[in-house]
Amino acid sequence: MVPELSHFHDGLLTGIVLGEQAATIFLRKSTGEDYTLMLSGLEVLQMEDFRQGNIILMIEVVSGQLPYLHSGFERLFVPPHPAAAEQYHQAHAGVVARQASRIATGEASLVVIVPSYGADLLAICREVSLAKHHTSSS
Repeated sequence: MVPELSHFHDGLLTGIVLGEQAATIFLRKSTGEDYTLMLSGLEVLQMEDFRQGNIILMIEVVSGQLPYLHSGFERLFVPPHPAAAEQYHQAHAGVVARQASRIATGEASLVVIVPSYGADLLAICREVSLAKHHTSSS
């Protein structure tokens, strides 16, 4: 099941921990509530521009449909050099098409974090879950 992520606009991405096949992404809503977004069965993750104060524009999980055109999904798979032989370009296009198909069938999910400022994240994984942190008062 895909978690409800529409309430993180103007929140923060405060950290990330990568494991061999998992990622834990630390999020904070604009109201100050802390959450972890767990990506299990992680296959590929790419993040650009991580910095102090990563403000979230939107978070989306795409599964059961093709990744939308402007998701930047292709950047997860580095293309061959423009001068490389055509067979390498065709093989790369095949990888991208197969991954898009897996997302469209729901076999995998594409996680997209679009920033207002800072961290821009894309990942493909098999399972996504969201958990709220409960803090005790001192």
